[in-house]
Amino acid sequence: MTAQTMFGDEIQTAKPAPTLSKKGFAEALGVSPGRVSQLITAGLPTLPNGRIDRETGLAWYRANVDSNRARAAGAAAAPAAAHGEPMTSRAARDQAEAEISRLKAERLAGRHIDRRTTLRVIEARAKYERDAWLGWVSKTAPALAAATGADTREIMAFLDREVREQLVTIASTPVELPK
Repeated sequence: MTAQTMFGDEIQTAKPAPTLSKKGFAEALGVSPGRVSQLITAGLPTLPNGRIDRETGLAWYRANVDSNRARAAGAAAAPAAAHGEPMTSRAARDQAEAEISRLKAERLAGRHIDRRTTLRVIEARAKYERDAWLGWVSKTAPALAAATGADTREIMAFLDREVREQLVTIASTPVELPK
């Protein structure tokens, strides 16, 4: 399975194992291994080697476990419920720690940049461009006045007013950054 980062880079994501041990299935459901043994006694299908097929086991669990128990267990497993399987708090913590580790590794590999640093660079570039445009007025007005025979002060005032108006228009245009 692959996923994309916000910069379009493809990364490999681990897909869930197709079969689980009793302990693994217990963690996936958020119950004890003893409870999985009880479910097997009640009819939870297992493979000949004693492992449990993930999809078949989850389907059996949804179909055969009391809906009140499933609802009570589902409150703690809300994040995984979106993917169709319950998640224990330990599994949620482990998943969050894995995501943090993945992000740190990508940052160290140079595939991520710091948001605050990026915003500082963008702000510095915007200030540089603003100052460059205001300086352009002072540099261009005398040359334009000499070429047209107009008054330098009038040309400078006109250009300054127009450039500042354009800068206000540009500054009022929102910049949307990816999250």
